[in-house]
Amino acid sequence: MVFTLLKEHRYVVQIGVKTHVLRVEELVSGPAVWGGKFRLRIPADDHRMAETIYGTSADEVAERGAAFMSRP
Repeated sequence: MVFTLLKEHRYVVQIGVKTHVLRVEELVSGPAVWGGKFRLRIPADDHRMAETIYGTSADEVAERGAAFMSRP
């Protein structure tokens, strides 16, 4: 049996009048292959398509995710 171990980092961001919780996942160990050690999956909604953001730090991924979500 093969396991993937993830660690979750949470960021609370204010975008306009809405508050969002961004859950950045850190790949600690396992067979998964990502574009970086950290990822943020943003689900689709009425105004945008789904997006997965990868990066080398949780802060970087959260900043890029907040910037992506704040675009019109």
